[in-house]
Amino acid sequence: MDRTRPRLTAGRSARPGGHPPTRPATSDMRARCEHYMRLAQAQEAAGDRIEAERCYQQADHYRRLINEAA
Repeated sequence: MDRTRPRLTAGRSARPGGHPPTRPATSDMRARCEHYMRLAQAQEAAGDRIEAERCYQQADHYRRLINEAA
């Protein structure tokens, strides 16, 4: 077995120090959601539907995190 890469085990993180990844605070997630909504609306107004959709998806991601945290 190759031991050059760290093994992942259930409930443990492969990050240095063994700390699990952290999530941004809810207020930060709200700000990011609003930021991506504004970007999406601006891209839509500029006629770039693909970039607008990407921004809407990012905003949706943060909206889901906010709902999960509540």
